[in-house]
Amino acid sequence: MAAIHRARSGHMQRTTFDVVIVGSGAAGGTLAAHLARRGARVAIVEGGPRVNTRTDFNTHAMPFDYPNRHIPTMRPGKPGFDSERTRGVGGKTMLWNAVALRFSQRDFKGRSSEGAGEDWPLDYTDVAPYYDIIEREVGVCGNLDHLEDLPDGVFLPPVPMKCSDLIVRRGARKLGADLIHVRKATLSVSTPTRPACHFCGNCMAGCDVVAKYNSADVHIAPAEKTGRVTVFSDSIVREVMVSKDNRATGVGFFNRVHKRDGEVSGRCVVVACGCVQSVALLLMSTSSLYPTGLANSSGALGRHFIPHFTGGIECFLKELSGAPATNDEGFLDHAYLPSFMHTRKRDYARSFGAQFNYQNHRLVGWARSVGGIGRAYKESVRQLYPAFLQFTPYGEMLPNAQSFVDLDYGELDAFGLPRARRHVHWAENERKLFNDMVNWSVAMLEQAGADILSVPAGPATNHELGGCRMGSDPRSAVVNADCRTHDVANLYVVDGSVFPSSSEKNPTHTIMALAARTAVHIAERLQKGEL
Repeated sequence: MAAIHRARSGHMQRTTFDVVIVGSGAAGGTLAAHLARRGARVAIVEGGPRVNTRTDFNTHAMPFDYPNRHIPTMRPGKPGFDSERTRGVGGKTMLWNAVALRFSQRDFKGRSSEGAGEDWPLDYTDVAPYYDIIEREVGVCGNLDHLEDLPDGVFLPPVPMKCSDLIVRRGARKLGADLIHVRKATLSVSTPTRPACHFCGNCMAGCDVVAKYNSADVHIAPAEKTGRVTVFSDSIVREVMVSKDNRATGVGFFNRVHKRDGEVSGRCVVVACGCVQSVALLLMSTSSLYPTGLANSSGALGRHFIPHFTGGIECFLKELSGAPATNDEGFLDHAYLPSFMHTRKRDYARSFGAQFNYQNHRLVGWARSVGGIGRAYKESVRQLYPAFLQFTPYGEMLPNAQSFVDLDYGELDAFGLPRARRHVHWAENERKLFNDMVNWSVAMLEQAGADILSVPAGPATNHELGGCRMGSDPRSAVVNADCRTHDVANLYVVDGSVFPSSSEKNPTHTIMALAARTAVHIAERLQKGEL
C-alpha cells in the first residue's frame, strides 16, 4: 500500500517508507537516526512545528520584561509547545533538564527482589550496551561512583558541585547518605559539533547553543542530511491504520497549517508520542479488529499508569543567608542524592532519590512568603536570595488498578480529538514511601543547617510512565521485550509508556537506550524481509 500525503506545496505524493514514527522526542529522534544509519527510509510525523532552539525560546528573558512576571515559553511570533499534541520537532527534549541515569538490575527486577510491582522481561545486561551507545552519541557528564544501584557509564568529566551542594552533602553524610555529581546529557567539554555548557542556568527554557542534548539537533538533523529521514511537522496523527489482515499500514493525520487530512504509510509503524499521548493514540485507533483500542486484546492498554511522584521541599541554607549574590546558576542541579533506602529495613517497597538545586534563580516565587513591606522587605529578599534551595525527592509508584489513562470524549481539543485523561490513586505503599522520603529530606536539610520554608502535604506526579506495559505474556502486556506489540507484528511502541516498573530514576536515558535497541531489531527484520 503506497503512502499518500501532502507535501508542503500541497501536492499529493505517493511514497512507502520502511518505518513511520509518530513523535520526534527522545525515543522518536533516537530511533529515526539509528534506523537511517542502517539504511532504512524513515518518516517522522510530528504534531508540532519546527523549532529552532537557538532563536525560538525565551531562554534568557527576565520576569520584569512581562507585566504579569510570567515568561512565555516561546518568543513572540514563534509557534510551538502550545499543547501536548503540538510541542514541536524535538519534543520534550527541547525543554528537559537532561538528567541521564542508568537503571540497575534492581530496577529491572523489582518484583523478584522485593515481591512487589512487575519485572521487566529484560535484564540490565540486555540494555547496558545501548546505554554505552547513547552516552557516546549525546555526551553525558558524570563521575565514576562505583554504585551497584546506579551503574557507571561512558562519561564526560563531571561539573563541580556548588557551595550549596557541599552544605547539603554535609547534612546527608551525618545521616549515613551521600551525594554524587549529577549525570546529565549536557556537555561539560566541547565536541567538534557542539560547545560545552556556558552555565547560564536556563536549561529548561531551551538551550541556545545545543550544549544540552535535544533530539532535533543531535539526532534528527544529521539523519535528514542522509536523505533517508523525512519529517512531517505540524501533522497531528489521529489514528494508526490497520489492514483487514492485521498489519499496520501507516498513520492518518491532520495538518494544522494547511487544514488538510493526509496519510503516511510504511512497512512498520512506531508509536513514540511520549507515554500518555501514545496511549491516547492507540485508544483512538479503533477498528472492527480492535474495538477498544489498537493492540489491546489484553485489555492492558492505558492500565498500569505509574508516574513518578515527588515531594518538593523549599528551604533557606542559613550558612548562605546574607552572602553576596553570585552567578552560580551552573546548569541548574550539579549534584544528586542516589537511592540509599533500598538496602535498609523499611515497611514499604522501592526507594527514592533526590534532585535539588535545579530552581532557576530568575524566578523567585518564594519571595511572596517573605514578610515586610518597602525597603525592609527588599532587604529581606536580598538576604535570603543566595540561601534559597529546592530539594525534591522522587519516588517509584507501584501499578494499581485505579491508576490508568483513558480518553475524555466529552472534552475535545482544538483539533476535535478527545483529550487524554489521567487517573492516579496513591496506594498504601506510595503513602508510606512519600512520608519517608519527605522526612529523610527534611532531616538532611536540617542537619545541613536549613530553615524549612515549605513541606508538601501530598505527592505530586512527575515523569509519566506506563500504560503500554512491556511483558512476555500477551494476556497481560501490550508489547514484548523488543517493544513490538503482541497483537500486531509490525507495530511498535517506544517510549516511557512501555515501562512495567519505573524505578525512582529519571527515565529518558532508558527510553533512548530502548529506542536504540529497538532500531537494531526493526532493521534486522527489514533486512530479512519480515516487514
